[in-house]
Amino acid sequence: MRRSPSRRQKQAVRVENIQNEEATAQYFQISINVLEARKLAWSNSHSASSYVVVVLGKKKHRTSTRRNMDEPYYREYFIFEMYASIRDVQRSSIWMAVMEPRCCASARLLGETNIDLGAIWVQPHHQIFHKWVQLSLPRNPAAGPVGFLKVDVSIIFKGDILHVTPAIVNEETVESNLLVPSGSEQQRANYIVVVYGAFSLPTGTHCHGDRRFGKLPSTFVRVSFCGLVVKTAVQHRNNNPMYNEQVSIVEMFPNMSQMIRLDVCSIDGCFNRVLASTHLNFGLISHDRDNGFLPTFGPSLLHMYGSSCAGTLVSTGEDGPYHRGALLVSLKTVVPFYQQGVRTTNIEPVTPIKPENLWSVEDFCIYCPILEASMLDRRIAGKFCGVAITMGDINTDNRSDEEFAAMMNEIKLRKLHYTGPLEVTKTRPAYGYLDFPNAFPVLQLATRLPDFRFRMYTNNMIYRIVADLELILEDIERRLKNYEYTTPNELLDDLNKAIDDTSRNILKFLDIIRYSSSNNNSDDMVPQCITELDQKQLRLQKEEIENIYQQITKKAKRNSILNINQSASKCTNESLPGSRKNVKILLAETKSLASSLKELIYKTPEGWPDIVIWILNGGSRVAYTKISPANIIYSVIPEQNGRNCGRIQTVFMKPLKCPKHLNTLASGCYCIAGKIELILWMGLYRQNSALGTYFPHGYKIKTRNYEMCLKSNFLMIECRVFIYRAKFTSSTEATNLGYTFVRINAMNTVKESTIKQKTLTPVWNQVLKIHRMIFTTQDRLVTNPPLVLVEVYESDMTMKAELIGRFSVTPVLDDRQSYEYAPKLQWHALHKGVESTGQLLMSVQLLQVPERLMKTTVYSPIEESSYESDTKDLKMDDEEVETLPANLIPQSTTYKIDVYWWGLRDVIITRKPCVVLEIDELIIKSDIIIDKRSNCNFPNGRTSQIFGAPLNEAYCPSLNIRLYDSSTFGRTLSLGTNIVKKPNKYIVNWIAKTERDTSIRTASIMSSNFFHATNTLFKMNCNPSESAEMWSSSTPRNDLKSVVKTSLWRKLFTRKEPDEEEYVLLPMFQKEKDQISVVKKVPKCADQKDWWQRYLNSQNIYTSELELQPEFSKFRDWCATLKFYNGTKSGIPEKDEQLYCGMLKAGIAIYRWPPPGDTIAVSSNGVDLKYGYFDDYPINDPTKYLIRVYIVKGSDLLAKDFSGKCNPYIILRCGKKRLGDRTSYVPNTIHPVFGRIFEFRCTIPEDYVLNVSLYDFESVQPDELIGSTCIDLEDRVYTKHRACVGLSHKYSLTGATKWRDSSKPSVILEELCLKNHLASPVYSEKGTVIVNGIEYRGNDREGSKSYMSSSETKENICLSLLHQWHTLPLCGYHLVPKHVETRTLYNPHKPGVGQGNIQMWVDIFPLGTNLPIPPPVDISLPKVEEYELRVTIWDIHGLKFGDSTRNTREIFVRGWIGSVNQTQASDLHYYSDKEIGINWRMIFQFYYQHADRMLVFKETGPFTEYEERLPPILLIQVVDNDAASSDDYLGSSALNLNALPRGEKQAQQCTLKVLESSKKVNLFSSRSIRAWWPLVFVDKNSGMNILTGAIDLEMTVLPKYKAALMPVGFGRGPPLPLPEPMRQNTRSSVGNVFSKSFLLKQRSWRIAIISSLGVLSLIAVYFDIPIFIFKRSNVMPKMWLFGARRSPEPPRPCGPAVLSSATVGVPQIRVINNEFTARPRKKGLADGGKPAFGASDGIRLP
Repeated sequence: MRRSPSRRQKQAVRVENIQNEEATAQYFQISINVLEARKLAWSNSHSASSYVVVVLGKKKHRTSTRRNMDEPYYREYFIFEMYASIRDVQRSSIWMAVMEPRCCASARLLGETNIDLGAIWVQPHHQIFHKWVQLSLPRNPAAGPVGFLKVDVSIIFKGDILHVTPAIVNEETVESNLLVPSGSEQQRANYIVVVYGAFSLPTGTHCHGDRRFGKLPSTFVRVSFCGLVVKTAVQHRNNNPMYNEQVSIVEMFPNMSQMIRLDVCSIDGCFNRVLASTHLNFGLISHDRDNGFLPTFGPSLLHMYGSSCAGTLVSTGEDGPYHRGALLVSLKTVVPFYQQGVRTTNIEPVTPIKPENLWSVEDFCIYCPILEASMLDRRIAGKFCGVAITMGDINTDNRSDEEFAAMMNEIKLRKLHYTGPLEVTKTRPAYGYLDFPNAFPVLQLATRLPDFRFRMYTNNMIYRIVADLELILEDIERRLKNYEYTTPNELLDDLNKAIDDTSRNILKFLDIIRYSSSNNNSDDMVPQCITELDQKQLRLQKEEIENIYQQITKKAKRNSILNINQSASKCTNESLPGSRKNVKILLAETKSLASSLKELIYKTPEGWPDIVIWILNGGSRVAYTKISPANIIYSVIPEQNGRNCGRIQTVFMKPLKCPKHLNTLASGCYCIAGKIELILWMGLYRQNSALGTYFPHGYKIKTRNYEMCLKSNFLMIECRVFIYRAKFTSSTEATNLGYTFVRINAMNTVKESTIKQKTLTPVWNQVLKIHRMIFTTQDRLVTNPPLVLVEVYESDMTMKAELIGRFSVTPVLDDRQSYEYAPKLQWHALHKGVESTGQLLMSVQLLQVPERLMKTTVYSPIEESSYESDTKDLKMDDEEVETLPANLIPQSTTYKIDVYWWGLRDVIITRKPCVVLEIDELIIKSDIIIDKRSNCNFPNGRTSQIFGAPLNEAYCPSLNIRLYDSSTFGRTLSLGTNIVKKPNKYIVNWIAKTERDTSIRTASIMSSNFFHATNTLFKMNCNPSESAEMWSSSTPRNDLKSVVKTSLWRKLFTRKEPDEEEYVLLPMFQKEKDQISVVKKVPKCADQKDWWQRYLNSQNIYTSELELQPEFSKFRDWCATLKFYNGTKSGIPEKDEQLYCGMLKAGIAIYRWPPPGDTIAVSSNGVDLKYGYFDDYPINDPTKYLIRVYIVKGSDLLAKDFSGKCNPYIILRCGKKRLGDRTSYVPNTIHPVFGRIFEFRCTIPEDYVLNVSLYDFESVQPDELIGSTCIDLEDRVYTKHRACVGLSHKYSLTGATKWRDSSKPSVILEELCLKNHLASPVYSEKGTVIVNGIEYRGNDREGSKSYMSSSETKENICLSLLHQWHTLPLCGYHLVPKHVETRTLYNPHKPGVGQGNIQMWVDIFPLGTNLPIPPPVDISLPKVEEYELRVTIWDIHGLKFGDSTRNTREIFVRGWIGSVNQTQASDLHYYSDKEIGINWRMIFQFYYQHADRMLVFKETGPFTEYEERLPPILLIQVVDNDAASSDDYLGSSALNLNALPRGEKQAQQCTLKVLESSKKVNLFSSRSIRAWWPLVFVDKNSGMNILTGAIDLEMTVLPKYKAALMPVGFGRGPPLPLPEPMRQNTRSSVGNVFSKSFLLKQRSWRIAIISSLGVLSLIAVYFDIPIFIFKRSNVMPKMWLFGARRSPEPPRPCGPAVLSSATVGVPQIRVINNEFTARPRKKGLADGGKPAFGASDGIRLP
């Protein structure tokens, strides 16, 4: 049934009422494969014999007997054929039984089962595969399951090919593969159906169509479910019988049978006849999610319909228009239920209920103005016909309002629901219409109905929210497709606005629901009408919509942030694709939200009968359409109105008996009996006053003595139809097309185009105009213009017209007369019933003719001669044909398309696949892959065709690529489709060969900025003649100046500057006042032999996947990857993944053809396009390769344990190969360092995907997947960027940087020149290389210092050219360098959410060639090295004190690295307000791991070993000796040795920005550095960093073996002693003497105390006296704690060899924002677990 478009409807809508696919009878094949049985209840298991019986309808099959098999295998296949509708098939069931034959006795039933075909139909591909069905005994329900039977069941249309399912390798258990609803566990349930009564059943008058048979029927109700049938008692001679019986059926829940059928049967006559039928669908009255509910219904009404007025139902399977009564029933499901056995039934009486206790009855009125009745087929409608409106009656009380009762009587007596017979006015060349010359009739209907409006209101509110959102989404999607926007941000703004509007509408919905729930006495809510199902559905709707509102709010916030970020940056052409992608992502997410909202619109029966619009011919009903009352109901709250309440809608009438299809069922007819344009309004009688507000502005309603009419003014309307061409599907070719024409139906007028001879792509190029004076208003034209129906017919030589397809379209309203403003042509889909038959390119314009033009224009009258609607005059008269304006005609261009069919990937179910490419009229078919298992690539893949199409305009046709499975006798089965809406992406531009040669000849590989990047190469012309020719002919004057300028400044720009680390990290310094100067130049760093050192210092570490780098174009330059989907994509990745059925790899190139004149067209790479764009592409035969996968490390992995860690290990999969060992896991980390290499051989394309996965090791399997990443090896092999092996930065035959590719740089350069049609490189005896006519040589200055051989020099020159190959115009592109890529890991159970990263790279080497394969790179983890850090503290400048009362302070410096266990301190110094010298050296020894740049601390116990890794952070603190707490300090500096700030040369330049913005260096690479660094103090109150001074430090880090060769002294001691600092004279000489004597005395005191403690310790040990250690007092003098060291010995190393259990309590140091914090390793430290940084933590006493 067709609904009219709303005020904001889309341009084209499909006529859907013509044929109901589910009601059309078709041929079906039901295939049943009986496989095996298990767990059967044998009477004698030693002689077990059995067979299976299968029954469907009246047909029966059985297997052969299997003897002596207690678990028999049958393996027999049966096919049942049915001619029925889809509904009838869904209502059928298969009965299967396992029988045990017995000697001299009938066979014994072992078990039986019923399989509902409706449950099979809803499965994917309408089939189940290898499912176990449960067997039971109906006579012994207490026995429970008595066995299981394994079957395959499929339903296909006759002639289709069965969907092949791959065989199951791992056999599952019976319980895990039962035939039950997905995700459900079956339990025994009791389905309680209460049949209270029936209303308005048809009497004998309706049964036989003769008034002589007026007896009332004697009826009973038959309840059918899952093969069980229960009947109620018979109620005699009553068309409103009350049964009041309860039917109980015990079955499993959930059940594959999802429908309970209710039939009202009559026992009149010899046989029982079905008077009416209805059903309860569990899917509509239950919810299977977490917040769902069991099937429940009523007590409420179920209305019944029939397709004829006869007493028995016609087996069409369709609910016809005739109302045949209503049933009052209820359903309740009790789960679990153990009182009775499975498949038992019971019936018992129940207490009667009164309908008035269930609902209240209200007075309702229906008004229906008829605005147009056209397209009337006179063979159906006759010469006189009328329009009527009816609604099913329900016997209710007669306590209605007197005024309303009088109105009802008047309507019935005067038949105000019927227009009466009117003459059908003929139109030429077809159809007729009803003329309403004065006013439009208003049909009326009055009835009393139970008040069920509250059920409709909720759905109407949700529908309005969804409709508004979908309307905006369709508009945005259209604008995105047609590029109708200025910037993508414009579409994002519209999407965000739509989301905001939806959220506001949802809030309004929730407010209305809350108000209605609290105000139970409102006019629109009757509490006694609410059933249990209503309450549960309302609660569920509220919960789900609240959740959706939260999702919308989150998405709106995220999108607003996205818009802010996009608005901050300028939108350029390069950023446009990314922005379009953001629009597509947000559009898909919003569509998902709209679909979630749409799922909450329940299709539960509302309890009201449908409204039926009739066409009557002489009082007989000949055509109809049905409208749901929920769509036209009125409410005082506008959001609750029906979608079409008071709106103009167009409905198409379906004939009851079509004269064209007399021998077929009525449901198989696609004809239209008429088109009715009407307005429907339904509301309470007391709300009639609101009727007038819903008519368009300008319409006036007139009432006289209950008769009503609608009046309006006349307007002259012109309808212009611009028809260009059509494309019919290949299926229409079988109909033997003769002549085709287009028929337009609009405003009671019919127009036809000229006829064209038979072709699948006819071109009319015609404008059809319709002028009509009609009753309408300007407001109506704007809000709801009249619908135009377009039909395409074919006419054979017998002059009989046959429909090809039709569609309806809403015209574009534009009053501008000029064709310049005509709407653009659009493709509209043609449908013949449910079959798609083609497309039509056209547009429709509607405009009002002004009065000034009406006075000067003469319009021809409407011809009304006799006609035959299905005939067509074949006179081809094109004299008066008006063609389309030039601005509308698509400008077609001739193109050539080259296709290289490469291969299919991930296609499993096909046997002989092939691919068809369609663009416009062109069809290109690939060869068939004969044996997909051995080679999934196409044979003879290259093909070329020439076609014409408008690819650069708005009429650009789509590129359709379809996957077929070829069979014998030319049959094909479509498996998937990929539609490329914009094929412009495959358009390439060719260039003339002479022009390309000229451009290439004058170009150099080196660009102007090349000299800034390297000094390896210079360029010079080959000979003076070529140079002069270039300057004179092709080089402009400006280019000449630039070249001369480059030559003059060559030395300046090519002078190599020292690297940052070379310049900064290794200087030797001397001090001159407040400035540090470089004493001597820094020598170059030696080559780092260890791979991990090179890796850590490398700049070629990509932070994302290699193929995602912008310079490599995803490695899709050699071919396109097109995914096939078995259905229409939704844009939601989760849903689209279910439709995915494989992908195609093919090269597609489209370019204009032919070239003009004698021009030779070539591609940018120099390929002659006469032979095809892919002429020089390699063949696609299977090839073998050696793959090396280097896994470096992982980072930020998702923790799988409660400890926040995991135990990751590597698993590699490539085809059928699996590599990896679960025992090689890295324990307790989320940043594992692997350093592993995997090597294997593979064949491409069979093993084209490499899958790298990380699993979490568990002591008990199975291990959990952390994440995985996939790499397309085939793309890396065939891409032009050479992604097999990355290019090194230097060519060397020995050493750590040894060349690791199988081809030398010179060979690679020759291949590139050959591929790009350039002359091969020439190597001269001078050591130079000539490429493209330009000579390149090495740097002479560098050559004098190097000791390379001539071959190495040549290869390095070639290598430098390869690195700069992208600078070459036309054919230049980037080549993949030596690299490490970072790949994101994903888990399929959490799509789109990263689970961590992994750093790796892949090397690919071809096999079967003579090229040698180099050995692999050793990336095994290096051993932990022991280092010595020497920190020399020279000076402190500008130190600030918080207490200004004291002029001098006693200060000292302390420091540690990694852990406070390494704490060391200097001696005391007196400080005033000037610079003070310290001259103190600290020596730290530690273990360092280069792989992860961490300090390694190990603790080894008797049974355990603990390892901890800390960052190498050196913490230097300046401490006041008189501080109140040992934790207080004056200033500190935290320096990370891996990323060390460069510091400053002068103390006055030290600021806080030095630690943040200065460049970072690695001390382990530079070895030594000296500079000024700021001292920072953290305010405990505000948390801000405060600059308190600067400190001059010199740091040197050396390996242990080098430090042993160059020892230094601790403090100022020898060797290499430091000078004494210049002490400040802040005290008198007497004071100094006193201080020195005090220090000497204090030192003697310390020696005495230590000696005494040692003696006491020995006594205690000898006499076994317990020793108590007390906490150190803070009152002890700091001079004792931090006095000068007696021995200059360096402290002991804290590496793994010397760590003991005493270091367990040492806190770790973390540096956050230049502030150090201490964290204890274990509780129980001094001061209640708070670490105290005193001297006792780090001083070793003598």
